[in-house]
Formats: sequence, structure tokens, C-alpha cells
Amino acid sequence: MKERLRYLDISKGIAIICIVLLHYDNGVIPLRANVFIGSFMISLFYVTAGWLDSMKPSQTPFKTFLSRRWKQLGVPYLWWTALILAFDCILWACGYYNTYFIGREVYKSVVLRGIGTLWFLPALFGGEILWYFVRKQHKIWPILILLAVAVVYNFYYYRLTGKYTENIHKIISAPFQTLLNILSAWTGILGGFTLHRLFTKAKGSSRPKYLLITTGAAFCIVAYFCANYYPFPIGWGLFAPILGPFGIMLIVMGIEEWTVFRYFDFWGRQSMGLMVTHYSFLMVVCELLSLWWLGTSKLKDWPAIGFFVATMIVEYFVVKFIASKAPKLLGK
Repeated sequence: MKERLRYLDISKGIAIICIVLLHYDNGVIPLRANVFIGSFMISLFYVTAGWLDSMKPSQTPFKTFLSRRWKQLGVPYLWWTALILAFDCILWACGYYNTYFIGREVYKSVVLRGIGTLWFLPALFGGEILWYFVRKQHKIWPILILLAVAVVYNFYYYRLTGKYTENIHKIISAPFQTLLNILSAWTGILGGFTLHRLFTKAKGSSRPKYLLITTGAAFCIVAYFCANYYPFPIGWGLFAPILGPFGIMLIVMGIEEWTVFRYFDFWGRQSMGLMVTHYSFLMVVCELLSLWWLGTSKLKDWPAIGFFVATMIVEYFVVKFIASKAPKLLGK
């Protein structure tokens, strides 16, 4: 399906801006709002992937699928890993980073944990490969088995790694974190696929806009409570990351024609560029500026929000330049 769906681009735009905001925020946004945003801002991309896959009448041949997603996700991962490492090495030579930091970044790249936000690319790629083979079976039992594996793995991963904070344990857990990310992506794709099928059966696209908005708001409220007041860990790990994105998508369906959403539409279409450049490049520049102006490299409170606003302005020109001069870096 070549035609872009505006409500999906707007939803992704909201998500990617939330990601950037939370990377800068340190104490300004209330904790419970922060937790709720964190529960859906990444998983929304997984849910939209499953949503789009549900709209396809049939699966493409695996070789075609793999080639296309390698170009869109694998190639950018390699390019941006090399660029970020080169940037980090410059700062290492200037004394800003130490040798351990550089070695850790290289190790994370090799085990597909990814530098900064790059972890998202192999996670989505791996999740889509898992989903491809599960969907191909046309049976419910592989889904239930893998879903059970994902829930159990999620539970024991945090139970076993949460008590350790030493660097050596972080190094050991990195490959297991990669698998967790892949399983989380697969779960989100499954959720998006299922929700679209239910949405289609309920003839959701023909419903009045006010009903879409109120239903979406209800899903967001449920997701908020799942993220903050869950009675068991699965509320954060499974329900909030799926119900929150669905709620946002429904709300956006009802108000997608509002002029203000052109901004989010743009960033939804350029989400890859913003994701891979804001954290490991512009945010580091902001830390250096903060060290120079404020005496500390730690971005916090309202100055951090000021850096966020400045970053979003600069990012517009950065992303436009990359999209026109080096589209391969964005998987295009």
C-alpha cells in the first residue's frame, strides 16, 4: 500500500516528539505522566507496523520482505553505527569520553543492543521477522506460545537484572536485552495486527468522529492506569504499550484534519531521521553547551526544555538535509 495514512503519520509524529522530549526532560514533566508517555512512545511504532500489515491482503514472499526491510532498517543501522562511533571517537580524542565508554558502544553495536536509540532498528527488524513466520502459520497456537514466552521472558529478565547495577552485569545482560527488545516489538506488532482486524470488523472507519475520540480517550485512560497503577507487572509490559497507541490513533482519526497536526505529520514521515540524530548527536552537543554555559553537562529542569525546543528547530534542517542528500541513511 503506497498511499500514506495521515492518522498513522501524525500518531508516529506524536510518539517521536515524546521520545525526544523525555530524553531531555529531567524533573519538569510529572512522574506519572512521564511513566505513561514512556509506556507507549516506542511501542506505537510496533503497533502501527502490525496495523499496516493487517491491511495487506497477503504476505509478500519472504525474500522480498527481507530485502526491503534490510534496506529500510538494516542498512541505516550500519551507517548510523559507523557515524556515531566516529563522532564519539572525536570526543574521546578530545577527552570528553573515556576508553571504556567507546568499548561499550562498540560492544553494544555488535550484539545489536545498539548505540543510543539505534537499538530500535534491530528490535523492529527482529520482531517483524518473528511475526512473518508466526502469521504464515495461519494458526492461533504459535501466537499463544510465543506470547507466553514473551511474557515469561519479560518477567524474569527484569527480576534477574533489576538487582544488579554494576557495569559488568550491564555488559552481560546486553544480548538478553536485545532479545527482550525483539520480543517486545513482536508483541506490539501482534497487538496492532489484532486491533486493526477488530477495528475493521466493527466498521470503525465509518463511526462518527466524536465516537472515535471518546473511545480513544477511554483507551488512553485505561493505558495510563495500567502504566501507573497496574496490579501486576504485565500492565506496564503488555497492556499499556498496546492500548495507549491504539487510543492515540483513534483520537487522531477524529481530529487529523486540524491544521496544527501538519507539524506532527511531518515528523511522523521523518521519524527515522529524528530518532537516529537527536540523541547521539544534537543532545551531546547540548550537553557540551550546557557544560560551557552552566558548568554541568547534565541537562535538567527548564534549561533542558529550552535545549529540547532548540533541538527540534535545528532538527528540521538536519533531517531535511539528510532526506535530500543521503536518503540511504534513512532507509529510502
